[in-house]
Amino acid sequence: MGMDRRNFVQRVLLALGAAGTGTPSQAQATTPRLDVADAEGSQGYIRPGTIEVIRRSFDVVVVGGGISGTCAAISAARNGARAALVHERSALGGNSSSEVRLYPEDTCGFSPWIKESGILEEMEEEERARNWESRIEGMMNSEWDLVLYEWAKREKNLTLFLNTTMREVVMRDSAHIEAIRAPQLGTEREFILSAPMFIDSTGDGVLGYRSGADFHWGKEIRAKYNETLAPTEPTHGLMGNTLFFRARDTGSPIPFKRPEWAAEFKTEDDLTDRDHGHFECGYWWIEVGAPLHPIHDNEEIRDEALRQLLGVWDHIKNRCTHDDVREKAKNYALEFVGFWPYKRESRRILGDYVLTEKDVRNPSIHPDDIAYGSWGIDIHVPGGILKQHIPPYPPPRTDENFQYRSTIPYGIPLRSCYSRNVRNLFTAGRPIGTSYVAFASSRVLPTGAIVGQAVGAAAALCMKHACEPQLVAQKHAKELQQLLLRQDASIPGVVNEDSADLARRGTVTASSEAALVFPESDSFHSAHFALGQVFPVSTDQLHAIDLLLQSNATQDQRVILKLRRIEHVWDLRPSPSIASASATVLANHKGYVRFTLNARTKPGGLYFVWIEAQPEISWALHSDLPGEPSKTPVGSTAADLPPGNRWRPLTGGHVFTMHTIPEQKPYGPQNIVSGTNRPDMWTNIYISDAAEQLPVWLELKFPSQVRLNTVQITFDTDTNRRIQLPRFRYPECVKRYEIDAKLAGDWKTLAQEDDNYYRRRVHHFETVTTDRLRIRLLETNGAPQARVYELRAYHEET
Repeated sequence: MGMDRRNFVQRVLLALGAAGTGTPSQAQATTPRLDVADAEGSQGYIRPGTIEVIRRSFDVVVVGGGISGTCAAISAARNGARAALVHERSALGGNSSSEVRLYPEDTCGFSPWIKESGILEEMEEEERARNWESRIEGMMNSEWDLVLYEWAKREKNLTLFLNTTMREVVMRDSAHIEAIRAPQLGTEREFILSAPMFIDSTGDGVLGYRSGADFHWGKEIRAKYNETLAPTEPTHGLMGNTLFFRARDTGSPIPFKRPEWAAEFKTEDDLTDRDHGHFECGYWWIEVGAPLHPIHDNEEIRDEALRQLLGVWDHIKNRCTHDDVREKAKNYALEFVGFWPYKRESRRILGDYVLTEKDVRNPSIHPDDIAYGSWGIDIHVPGGILKQHIPPYPPPRTDENFQYRSTIPYGIPLRSCYSRNVRNLFTAGRPIGTSYVAFASSRVLPTGAIVGQAVGAAAALCMKHACEPQLVAQKHAKELQQLLLRQDASIPGVVNEDSADLARRGTVTASSEAALVFPESDSFHSAHFALGQVFPVSTDQLHAIDLLLQSNATQDQRVILKLRRIEHVWDLRPSPSIASASATVLANHKGYVRFTLNARTKPGGLYFVWIEAQPEISWALHSDLPGEPSKTPVGSTAADLPPGNRWRPLTGGHVFTMHTIPEQKPYGPQNIVSGTNRPDMWTNIYISDAAEQLPVWLELKFPSQVRLNTVQITFDTDTNRRIQLPRFRYPECVKRYEIDAKLAGDWKTLAQEDDNYYRRRVHHFETVTTDRLRIRLLETNGAPQARVYELRAYHEET
């Protein structure tokens, strides 16, 4: 033949693509016929006209509909780009979908006040309000799938391509992607999707790999990036993949017979260091990895993980020697077993900046930061459950390794989120440009989601400025940051500098404001290690602090308290104290003890007090119950590691009980125009006085008359923890409110809401001219105090 079969078939398919969406009969009439003999051979054959080839063009094509890709596509669409989201499964969500069931992890367990906001928070608020079931690893159900689907479908600029797998990349030249070819399961169609910008959110970096992007694979040696947690010599073996299961209480005994092909765990020693007392939702440690390849051996990994999973279930049902576990398991049966593994590790596409251990452990601010990470450096044992007799790395959230595996919330620069050599390719989720050590922190779902939102907005800016990603990082980073902040993203070290925000010019007053209160508790935390508390100070001096202490000693104890200033709420690194005081705690005492400091302080700053280790002394520790109105003072946290090392935060609503003299008032109304919408270097929230019943009001007075037609409010949905309770609405969130403006001497209602449970609300109305705006906070979803983080006001061109 004059040409080989492969080139001939490709030319036939391209001819069909050029013909648009013609029917198979039309295509057959104009396509050369191949004899049966021509179809034989290793290259295969597709009969012309049997596959409908459809060409579509967009501004941005996002490949991979996991949580990062979904947020990226929604963000691009919201910012004016015509976006396509290509996903090979039927349901969005990737590892978080009901097909896999890994829920977005609670990064608040590693740092306080750091729950991810933006698009992810919107979807989580909706899912929790709807879902009748708790959200735990292994328990994600289709309510989450439906919310993701709904959020994507309602964007008019976003086109979904589900059950659609990217197979080939068409390159315009060696540095630019022209299009992707993606067959769709069940429709006998193939799509050729072209765009000036692409986003790889495949998890495996598939788009980057097939387009020739530079990438990292596996562990770099220590000398590569000078990382203490990197190996000194080359090593092989990546973190493994996990299958979850779901077990239900049937109400009566259900036997289980282990299949012959399943693994067998006869004794407790066969599951060394693997807790299996809570078995309803499976375990992350049913993980299979090295020596299997996480991509090429995906099917073998699934098969082996199934073997291990059923062996673990057999052990729980039939062989467990813990009487309480075995008795409870009698009535439980498997309802769900995963068949699509939760994957942890794959390719990392290299950008102009590689995020390393230093960036996540002792971060500095990058000029093009667009998101953040806060998970610990979580490196799993290669081999997973097959290596259960080898002592594993303890997880990051332990005393044993917190000192060298902890992170401080760190910025992720845009330069790490695009390819350095394929110049129209962004990345989101696992494939962003990191070292292996930094990847062990950045790989988690919530971090991927906020990076996805950021690169989606960056892709839209590429359209606006007719430029490539590198130029956005170099010349338009501030514009991107301000755009993201307005859309409820958070970037450490970046504040609202939006010149169009009219509220920044105004002065805010309120009908009441709360004082700093640390609730009392009957629970006490032993000072086996040093104990400390972060708190905000609104006065220029701090005379004394009273701690609620308990002594189990038979003799009087001298306790030393020290005070230091900190830069931000996550600053748990050691620094010199600015004042100290001592007090005597009487034997068997239980009550407040005064420490006289007489310290000069800077109003509007955060401070940290701690007592040194004394095992016979305990400090009262309050913990909010999930679902109860939160009383935790914003900007506070606790810690329990010795000073001189990093302090380990106690998050999720924990505070130590104390009084400050004088009283502190850190929750004033001016906080809502402070420039940020979560605690960082200050509380940055308005809280009404608990003694004054709702409704309360906030009033923004402009220096002169302004024209406005848009008001944006950020409420409190507890950035200190991710709630897992069913049918849940954050009680701190304002439910009913009104927005009024003073017009011709009278107050006129511009907008109102009667059933809110979202953190961020944007209201549009007819343009008005006013010098005063009032927010009436009528009712919360359960808390006695109203809370507002931020108020913005705009006059937008229609």
